[in-house]
Amino acid sequence: MEKALRELLTSSELVDVANRLQIFQMLEQGVPQRQIAEKLGVGIATVTRGSNTLKARKEQM
Repeated sequence: MEKALRELLTSSELVDVANRLQIFQMLEQGVPQRQIAEKLGVGIATVTRGSNTLKARKEQM
């Protein structure tokens, strides 16, 4: 999988994917959104989108 992603995505896109996965993990651990944004160097809107995605996923279950 990693090899395929490296061939398909730019280095910037790989960083974005890794950040999003970390956002999901940190949200599930209860880390506050602002703290996640600061730690990962991403915008609060990016973290909020991740939070909304997790909420939607839980509602579908």
